[in-house]
Amino acid sequence: MTYPFDLIIRIIVAAVLTVIFGNGSVVAFNNIKPEWFADYPDQEDINKDARVNVENKKTKKPKKVLPPKLIEADSEGRQRLPSTPWKYAFVGYFGIVGLYLAIRGGSVEYMIYVMCVLFVLLLMAISDALYMIVPDQFSIALALMSVAFAGYHETWWEPLAGAGIGLALSLSILGLGLLVYKTGSIGGADIKFFTCMGLIGGRGGIVIIFVLTTLIFAMHSVIRISTGRATIKDSLAMLPSGCVACTIYFLFLWNMWELWFL
Repeated sequence: MTYPFDLIIRIIVAAVLTVIFGNGSVVAFNNIKPEWFADYPDQEDINKDARVNVENKKTKKPKKVLPPKLIEADSEGRQRLPSTPWKYAFVGYFGIVGLYLAIRGGSVEYMIYVMCVLFVLLLMAISDALYMIVPDQFSIALALMSVAFAGYHETWWEPLAGAGIGLALSLSILGLGLLVYKTGSIGGADIKFFTCMGLIGGRGGIVIIFVLTTLIFAMHSVIRISTGRATIKDSLAMLPSGCVACTIYFLFLWNMWELWFL
């Protein structure tokens, strides 16, 4: 009778977290302080302003600006992310994740940790998709959450090694983009994402997450370009692909690296 009782507890916890995170994703995003999204303008805009300042014989240091879409939504009193249909979509997403983790078995603690991480990753993905800006506070939250996963690793240095690999992989993509395309092919938020997920997943986890993110992002980019919704020169958000990749990893591939290679 112990197993059915544990299953009921896990399902109840999953249901509560589904309601909180599903509805909370929309509420949290719509109530994030605008200052969190403040960022320096693109280099093209900076160069344009510099030319104007030279003509006016003035020097001006670039200031952080808010995304135009955010300013427009807040000034008009609209939701940045409409409650309908997104709260239903996110409730469905967390419901599937929670129910799968509950039925699969394992500890309630792991289910709570995973759903908390996915909640933050979802907010990061939304920010990247809408504004191409991801607040640093989300990366800090992921780094802090990695402490909860430290006990799942066999050695104390595993999270640090994972973070190092995540940083190295993302910097290698950045360097490759600068070498081939003369421009950064990965943003600062993406580098922080891979580094923080390395803290959580360790060496094997970040390699799996990196490969999955790259493949999903490549497929998504091909679809958008082939359907005319983007061009090869456009900068596309990577973190939505990263959120999907992490979901797959936590549900199906957690600790699989150790089983395969160690």
